[in-house]
Amino acid sequence: MDEQSRKFYSKKDLGKLLEKGVHILDLNLVHITRDVQLENIFPGSTIYPFVRISGFKTQIHSGARIGVRGPVVLENCMIGKNSIIGDLGQVTLNDTVVGPKSVLGAGVAEQAVFLGNETMFNDFTTGYGFRVRKGSLYEEDSSSAQHTDTKMTILFPWVTLGSGINFCDALIAGGTGPELGSFSEVGSGTIHFNYSIRGDKATASLFGDVFQGVFLDQERLFIGGNNSLLGPIKADYGAMTAAGSRIKGNLPKGLNFGHTLPKATVDYDARIFSSASLIVKNQVNVLAQLTALANWYKQVRINFAAQDQEQKLLYESGLRMIELNYQERMYQLNRYVDFLENSVRLMDSMQASKKEMSEQKDLLSRWSKLGIEFKKLEKYEVQIPESLKKEFENMESHGKLDYTARIKNLSHYGKQLGKKWLSEIAATVCNVFKIGMKNSV
Repeated sequence: MDEQSRKFYSKKDLGKLLEKGVHILDLNLVHITRDVQLENIFPGSTIYPFVRISGFKTQIHSGARIGVRGPVVLENCMIGKNSIIGDLGQVTLNDTVVGPKSVLGAGVAEQAVFLGNETMFNDFTTGYGFRVRKGSLYEEDSSSAQHTDTKMTILFPWVTLGSGINFCDALIAGGTGPELGSFSEVGSGTIHFNYSIRGDKATASLFGDVFQGVFLDQERLFIGGNNSLLGPIKADYGAMTAAGSRIKGNLPKGLNFGHTLPKATVDYDARIFSSASLIVKNQVNVLAQLTALANWYKQVRINFAAQDQEQKLLYESGLRMIELNYQERMYQLNRYVDFLENSVRLMDSMQASKKEMSEQKDLLSRWSKLGIEFKKLEKYEVQIPESLKKEFENMESHGKLDYTARIKNLSHYGKQLGKKWLSEIAATVCNVFKIGMKNSV
């Protein structure tokens, strides 16, 4: 037996998949490595020619269609029921979880999670030329069109990204349904700038929030086409931007026309930071929202919304993306504070703002202790209110409901109770920073 034969299952082995009801169109043109557990390729799935599958974690569920219109490479991926991989061409997926009824066009995803489609109002999850990178979490019916790039990005249900978009280090919520005009969306050609001139990435943005957004009853956000979004941004529900806008800072409800820059050249030393305390405070708020979302996944999605083992694995994978985002934000925060040492040295040697210099020194002296407080996400786990827990339990007895239907069917009281629960979790995280900065060193 040559090396190639030892690595891949033989045609005889793959014939056993055919016998149990897996559709393989050409045994000569499908390659599956021996670390794949064949029992995890389920009857009713279809594998087209020019597909290569590897990885012991790989699962392909019933009704999934792999390689419909182009070659596909899967490595350690879970493909949910009735999903379509390669609807528009070649696809490569690595360590990626694809929920039921997802439709991936042509592109690449790695360390990402798609929770799947429920309504099929939108007939695709990703279009042509997608790149979905580490830490991307697309919740139910969220999607991106042609040539989009996301990384460390969380899209709540129904959120839609247009074409030619780079949208990294951001969370976007808002919207009440999949119908046109009801969901949050980002227009084509928009870029979220997540890397500053100073060389830092303490720039994550919040479009909406978690503690209200998970209840799927907030006004949608609309980001116009060809926008330049300068992170960190904090956008309120109901915020809209005109096409071609330059946006930074806070984005209030209503139509925003953005900011223009004067034609000028000024002396500027990118090594000297400004508004450092505000930037760190904003990023701690991102940590706070991610903490609330982790609690939601653990105590609501995994405990109550998961109706079978496949869905539980899906939500556990979503939680892993949230944890990756939290770790990334901590890494970038620590890196940002480290940069402040050089900033303070430079300010000491020139006439600089005494207030800013004092704030940066203060932050530097306190961060080693404060940073430890934020190190573990699990530290801020708070149990779901008992009455909300019972409401979810009662829903289970009424039969199977899609996730978004379950949330929308919660009582007004249940939603208000849930918002209070999650907002208090987020406030606890924010207060750690607030109190830590007030206490004497």
